[in-house]
Amino acid sequence: MTKLTREPLVHFIILGALLFAGHMLWQAHVTKANHTITVTAEEMERQALIFAGENRRQPTDEDLKALLFSHIEEEVLMREAQNLGLGEDDTIIRRRLAQKMRFIIEDVDAPALPETGELKSWYEANIDKFISPETRSFSHVYFSPEAQGDDIDAAAQTALTQLQSTPSNWESLGDPFMLRREFKNLSAVDITRLFGPDFAKSIFSAKGTDWQGPVESAFGVHLIRLDNITPKTTPAFEDIRSEVQAAWLEQAQRAANQDALKDLIQKYKVDVLDETENTIAK
Repeated sequence: MTKLTREPLVHFIILGALLFAGHMLWQAHVTKANHTITVTAEEMERQALIFAGENRRQPTDEDLKALLFSHIEEEVLMREAQNLGLGEDDTIIRRRLAQKMRFIIEDVDAPALPETGELKSWYEANIDKFISPETRSFSHVYFSPEAQGDDIDAAAQTALTQLQSTPSNWESLGDPFMLRREFKNLSAVDITRLFGPDFAKSIFSAKGTDWQGPVESAFGVHLIRLDNITPKTTPAFEDIRSEVQAAWLEQAQRAANQDALKDLIQKYKVDVLDETENTIAK
């Protein structure tokens, strides 16, 4: 018996049996853990807070039971899906996980505000962000291509002649328009968005307060009257300090988030396969 216990083969068999038994015990432990759902008081408090936020009231006992069952149901379905590998290569899940990780990266303390001199220097370097552009107010008489057809330019010219003699009748002329007949304090960007770039150019090149036109837009043909011009203004730093601080904080936070993301990316080696050349771009 003593001689048998000294045999290497016996040692190998015993060691294999121990490893097998240990693996079976570990597997049983993992299986038991995978089939055990622990619902903590903190989790139920979180569920209750979500319920209160969505329903604008505190959950009743019946609501809490429903929340508990819903949480357990979700946990079971999630684990079973993981066991089946359903989350692998799922674009929606990948994007959701990436989104949650981005929230974690961005959930950091706001940067400390700089001293007044530094903030003022930043304002002067980024003054274009705070300039109020020139705006123009105008009225218009609209002529619809559908209503006027080939006679649209002639109709506009006839109305322009009438307006030059009787400008007070302008609201009774032209065709119905889906938007307003008068617009107040619009920038070139605003007018371009509403009527198109050619119309905006005509408004911002108009002189005087007489009726002018015809002017084409994305809708049709218009007669226009310039009612008011508000020049471009550059506010003093002291007058908009709070807005400058908010803009600085937003930029600094965005830069901090980008730096945090870059730090994460640098932890990984990235190989991009170029299929056309069958090579790896690094």
